[in-house]
Amino acid sequence: MTVFVETFAPEPYQVLRPFCVVLRADGDEYQALFPDAGISTTAETSEEALANLKDVIIGTYEALSRHAESQLGPMTLRQLRVLKEVMRKID
Repeated sequence: MTVFVETFAPEPYQVLRPFCVVLRADGDEYQALFPDAGISTTAETSEEALANLKDVIIGTYEALSRHAESQLGPMTLRQLRVLKEVMRKID
């Protein structure tokens, strides 16, 4: 199933444009994927998987934003650019 992420509430991040994530059953777990950024996670329920994915997206954004783009490798640079297209921190 494909769902759109439209908010990170209550976290201080704004979704600049809704983006698609994929939720799918994987055995007795659910997997949530944000394929454009190469980010995924799993949990016991689809709701938990989506919540975990949002946490991982925020964590990845925060971690990669601490570095100059010239310090990032091709994959991490691509991830950061995708994330910057869909979200920003609210100051």
